Amino acid sequence: MTKIKHPIYDNYPEYPYISPERDLARWEKYPEEFPYSKVEKKNMERLPEGLLPGDIIMLWRIGLGTFNNLSMIPNYFEYKYGINSDESLELLVEKGYAYKASAKESLDMLSIPVLKRILEENNLDKKGKKQDVLERVRDHVSENTLETSFPLRKYVITDAGRAVVTAYDAIIQKHGPKM
Repeated sequence: MTKIKHPIYDNYPEYPYISPERDLARWEKYPEEFPYSKVEKKNMERLPEGLLPGDIIMLWRIGLGTFNNLSMIPNYFEYKYGINSDESLELLVEKGYAYKASAKESLDMLSIPVLKRILEENNLDKKGKKQDVLERVRDHVSENTLETSFPLRKYVITDAGRAVVTAYDAIIQKHGPKM
């Protein structure tokens, strides 16, 4: 990743990510106005695991169980934490703290109309409540078929990822979990 080097970050351990789409002129004019505020220096200090505080927040969000490859990622990852969210996800997967689930593992995130469409496309009975429909898809539709049936894949936190989230709960509390 190419990071834009800006003089206000010259004394930071590393430069924060600044999106190429960011309005730099406005940001320089209003450096304390969100979303243009300056990334705090402590958010650019790597933890012993090689992660930044923003990576911990990303991992915590994955651990909530609703995060997927189609999720809208809040701009605060860039503006507040100075990270590129796509690269953060790659890093978390690479380090074994999370993984991108298979199609079958992601079925529970689909709506009942999508599940019924999959059953219909595979000439299977589409009647029943969500749990019945979900089980029928899991039991009778192959992973290969599912891979091409829908693009959504959830991210799943691993035990190692949960341990990191637990170890850095103070970062999450400072972020302000919205539960």
